Amino acid sequence: MTFITVKDTQFYQGHQPYFIRGANYWQGINLAAESAHGGDRNRLHRELDQLQEMGVNNVRIMASSEGPDDQPYRMRPSLQPNLGEYNENMFQGLDYLLDAVAKRNMTAVSKVQIQQELNKLTYRFSQYIAWITHKEIPYPVTQDKWDAFTDFTRTFYNNQDTVIQAQVNRHFKNHIRTVQTRRNTVNGKVYNQDPAIMSWQIANEPQSAPKEWFNEIAYFIKQGSPHQLVSAGIESKVDQTDFLNAHSADAIDYCTCHCWVENWKKYDASDPDPNNLKLAQAYLHEFINSRAQWAVDINKPIVLEEFGMARDAWRRPFDSAYKYDPSTPTSHKDQFYEGLYRQIEHLASQFCHGGTNFWAYGGLGRSTDPPNGFGMVWLGDPPHEPKGWYSVYNADSTVRIIKDHCSRMTDRQHQQ
Repeated sequence: MTFITVKDTQFYQGHQPYFIRGANYWQGINLAAESAHGGDRNRLHRELDQLQEMGVNNVRIMASSEGPDDQPYRMRPSLQPNLGEYNENMFQGLDYLLDAVAKRNMTAVSKVQIQQELNKLTYRFSQYIAWITHKEIPYPVTQDKWDAFTDFTRTFYNNQDTVIQAQVNRHFKNHIRTVQTRRNTVNGKVYNQDPAIMSWQIANEPQSAPKEWFNEIAYFIKQGSPHQLVSAGIESKVDQTDFLNAHSADAIDYCTCHCWVENWKKYDASDPDPNNLKLAQAYLHEFINSRAQWAVDINKPIVLEEFGMARDAWRRPFDSAYKYDPSTPTSHKDQFYEGLYRQIEHLASQFCHGGTNFWAYGGLGRSTDPPNGFGMVWLGDPPHEPKGWYSVYNADSTVRIIKDHCSRMTDRQHQQ
């Protein structure tokens, strides 16, 4: 395996163009742990084999999670239960996951700054502030608490207290180096020398962060991993200025965007009106084209690394549980994915798009599964969200849509 590189608006593996045919599989770090620590390696192998059979060549995974493990909305066990303290059992889970990915000739986008996000702000941001200031996180348990939570969270990169800001950056950089210089206990490879790691990602959806912060962290990551790519991880939802703030640094190798039509009030899964899906598709089409053009303007590849749609709640709009039932059909999701993939394929043929990662593979899991011994149900849906909202299960008709897209993208790659 060789490192993935970038030239202008295209990814390459060796001399051949490389298109991302990807999935989000953030829970892999915990599934890859030994069973005594909440893992399920048999399920992990089966699900990675399923993704490989679908034609997926890239998984977007967690390379970090934070405690304390008794706090809400956490992945348990966490990799870093306390500031600067690591759970070796979870690190070995990450070792095992990366080795399993490499054996299937896949690559990974490792998010060094993602924790479970709530409406696109990561709890990890707020956890670092809480650790350093010894203040309690003002969790938004009700809507009226939301502004206080967002203000608290954004102090991760907008803190007016220079002493606190310096401490935040120092601890964050210490964590980055700890992960980058980790030696894999399974295959002996140091992480920053492993071509299975395609990219390090600064954060998951760091909304409206300053340009200077992106530049500082991106250059720091690149210094520690000169052979691997670096990305910002933003939604590209706000505007073109935010897009450029996140992506203009030379150390940022490619652009990212996420599109969430239901979260952004562009689609209502419980609305039976036929125009409901059409309006969502129209919004998506414009979103993809505009962000692709922004990336072309700065001569970098772009990846749509998060998108999803709920199951057909509109079939029983007054049954709130139907939306999350694994047996509920996915006809709207399938149409949404199909149109999205066709658009990406067209842009990729013009070297104007690098590919996608759908959200997210729940595989053999189901929303009806009981929690494990650590209180976790590992699906594509993170701990703060309703179970079964956006997961793609192995038996869903959506799998065929994904597989056909991967096949077409593979053919296109070979034709380039």
